[in-house]
This record gives sequence, structure tokens and C-alpha cells, in this order.
Amino acid sequence: MTTLAFTSHNSHTTALNRRESLLHYLQRPLAAPVPLDTTSSADRHEHDQQRMDYLSGGIVLATSTVAKGKLLLARAFQENRARNSGHSGVMLSGDSSLGKTTTAKRLLRWVLEEYTRQVPHWEQDEHIPAAYVEVPSGSNAKDLLREFCDFYGLSVLSRDTTADLRTKVVGAIRRARTQLIVVDELHNLAGRASGLGEAVDLLKGLHNDVSATFLYCGLDVTNSTLMHGARGQQLMSRFAVIELKSYDWADTDQRKEWKLLIRTFESQLQLRDHTVRTLDPLAEYLYQRTGGSIGSLSRLLTGTAIDLIQNKAKVELLDQKLLDAYTLDLTAETFYRKVLAMKKTKSMSALEKVMA
Repeated sequence: MTTLAFTSHNSHTTALNRRESLLHYLQRPLAAPVPLDTTSSADRHEHDQQRMDYLSGGIVLATSTVAKGKLLLARAFQENRARNSGHSGVMLSGDSSLGKTTTAKRLLRWVLEEYTRQVPHWEQDEHIPAAYVEVPSGSNAKDLLREFCDFYGLSVLSRDTTADLRTKVVGAIRRARTQLIVVDELHNLAGRASGLGEAVDLLKGLHNDVSATFLYCGLDVTNSTLMHGARGQQLMSRFAVIELKSYDWADTDQRKEWKLLIRTFESQLQLRDHTVRTLDPLAEYLYQRTGGSIGSLSRLLTGTAIDLIQNKAKVELLDQKLLDAYTLDLTAETFYRKVLAMKKTKSMSALEKVMA
């Protein structure tokens, strides 16, 4: 019988869109549990819970996208140091399940670590070095400002105008000495015809009002209506863009990076019998299974590993049979079905040639 693993009572401390919980999450990353040195069933159960928690949200990968994000952010910070308008920023754009938000979280943590090194007493001074805002679906400028208010804990009155909220938000960002502001799900602004120009103007204006550097994340943002027209072009001219794409198996360099990525995951799977390079022979299968998506690969490997731990498998080792039994997102499953159909077609063609 399958056992449900409910969220813990303090799961709210990992939320990104409130200042206290964001800083708590960034300062207290989940650590890999130490190896178990006892045979106690109670200790083993607790250790299993810790392993599953780590697999659920603790694995951190140093991907090439994160490295590029650090480089571009470092340049943007330097460019913005003495500017009082037209600040530079970075944009993460791509399809779903490619790791945009995960990359943003890595960059948020990196910025906070650097700020702590340079300004060790920032908490006593009530600074908020990093901020995260998620754009709700169908937002206009006022809706977006309310999200900023919620993050900083600002009161919003029913009589507040957009200008009033903007004044509150700008004041809060300045007082908090915020250095990096992540605006996630940016494509939600593009889905609204009315108020779109106002929302773009707001973002553009905030770049001039505060000294913080902005990091935008969204689905295929560079091709959306948000970036079209004079307003959008002006916004785009200030941002360096990282286009996140699925890995391409036909590309030799990307194929090598994909294999290295699998080994990096293996090193953190917390399985007692699984060693790095066990999945080397399955690298192409894993690509076909996930469509080259890092998000789908993460769910497949960590999800199957969690199944092994939760089901108290005698041998904790991933193989193709176990991976085949794990259901992924519809995009990945559709891609894999197409791969299997193509293989079947080729096999039938080869058989027909032999029979001819």
C-alpha cells in the first residue's frame, strides 16, 4: 500500500514570495543527511525521511546555465553601480521544465552569500538583499505592485492608487538596500491585452527608481507580446538574455554535458547501492525519456529514488525497468512515445527489407 508523505507544518518557511521565508530558505539550504551508522529501526526511518526530503528539494547542481547567470549578473551589478537610470538586468527565457526558477533560486542564494561576505551585519541593519515576486496571471501594474507590497510586508489600502503603491514599493526597496529582484512568471503580463503597456512602463520605471538589479524569468518571454513595440524594445535593450533550451543529443558538446549531468545527479541520490556511472549506459535512454529537459530528468531520477526509499527496497539501485515505471510530465511522456513510435517504424522498415 502506498504511504502518503504530507508536507511538514513549517513548509511555509520555504516560500519564496515573502521576505522572511525567502531569506530563511536562502540561508538554510537542505543538507545531505550523513550516512547512517546504526541498525535501529527508528533511526533508519528518520534517516529515510531525511533522504527523501533532500531528494525532494535539496539537490543543487552547478549547471552551465547557472554559471552563465552568475557571469551576466556580475556584469549587470558592475554596470549598475554608479547609474541613476537605465539599469541593466538579466532575463531567463524558455519553455517549462527547463529550470528557470531553479536557476533563479541558485542565483538568489549566490547573491545573498556574496552580500553576507561583504556586509556581514545586514540582518541587524534590517536589509533585505534579495527579493522574489511572482507575477499572477492576468496582472496589470497595480496587481504587480501589490505583490511587491506583500513581499515587503507593506499595508495596502483600498483607496491606494497605482502611484501610491509605487511610492510605497520604491521606498521599501530603498530602505531594505535590496540588491537583486527576481520577477518570475513574467509571461503572465503578456497574457493581458489591457494594461500591458502600463505594466511594462512600471517595470521600466522601477529600474530608474531603485538601484537594484532585476532578474526576469518567464516562458518564451523574448518572443511574447510583452517585448514587442517601442516599450518592449526599450526594456529588452537593457537585459542580457539566457535562452534555456532542452539538450540536443546530436550536439557533441551537449551530449557530453548531459552525461556529466546524469553523473552529478547520481552522486547526490542518497541511495545505498547506487554508484556514480551506473547510468552511463542509459544516457541516451534518459535523453529520450525526458526530451533532454533537465527538469524532467530531475523528476525522473529523484522521483524513482524516492520510490525506492519509501518502498524500503532491499536493493537501492536505479535501472531502466524502474525508470520506465515512473510517470513523468505530459511533455516528456509525449516525446518518449514519439521516440518509441519512430523506433517501431524503423524496425518494421528493416524487417520489410529482409523479407523482400
